[in-house]
Amino acid sequence: MSVDFFFRGVYNNFMELYEHIKTFDVKYCDVDFKDELKPSAVLAYLEEVACSSADELGFGYSYLKPRSYAFMLTNIRCEFLAPVPLGEHISVKTWPTPPSYVVFGREYQILSARGDVLLNATSRWCMVDMHTGKLLQSKVLDNQDYSSYNPSRALDINRWKFPPFRPEEGELRFSMTVANSEYDHNMHVNNTRYADYCFNCFSVAELKEKKLKGFALGYIRQCREGDALRFYRKRAENGAFLVQGFNAADEVVVQAEILFFEG
Repeated sequence: MSVDFFFRGVYNNFMELYEHIKTFDVKYCDVDFKDELKPSAVLAYLEEVACSSADELGFGYSYLKPRSYAFMLTNIRCEFLAPVPLGEHISVKTWPTPPSYVVFGREYQILSARGDVLLNATSRWCMVDMHTGKLLQSKVLDNQDYSSYNPSRALDINRWKFPPFRPEEGELRFSMTVANSEYDHNMHVNNTRYADYCFNCFSVAELKEKKLKGFALGYIRQCREGDALRFYRKRAENGAFLVQGFNAADEVVVQAEILFFEG
């Protein structure tokens, strides 16, 4: 067996089984009034481990920034098997799945210190040319062998669209104006912030009586400083809550589906 053939085999096996893991201690600032990890903090952990994985695989921020490329989250769905409590030492695991023409998939799991799965999540991303605003094809990343990516799914769900509704069909529950603290280095509202906006459509009294089963977000339009946003809530036929955020032009900027356990 040649040395080159051996190392190609090791590389392919590594990529087939590839997963990236970071550990965190759930801190006071990451939990809600029930001392459970709040959805925006979930997204922050997932974003952190995704960026770290991309760095490891060679297409992280240091690769993207000089080329004026950026990855933007378009959809994410998270399902809880159990709440993540304050003080828990967690492991957050991620791996990319083989991309399509312009859609990049990434899977996640959050595990307890005992190794129990607390959350499964699946997401879709796009890569954008920040100069032109155009979507970039997956082949632009010329240092990746997508055929060796792990296709397994943490959450095998491909339902990304939510039933749309007009503002008058829902109930206005929250409004705000975007300010600088919402921004990330892509000069728009960071994806994690939208989880707070959507969950602000529930009162403390409502959430006190509910146990979160899962949530999904669809990012439709970028929001920037000065944008006035209004968030409407509606009950869906399947028992879930739908939330839509509208800008001043009545354009949908974000959609959410939020599910709670019965009883």
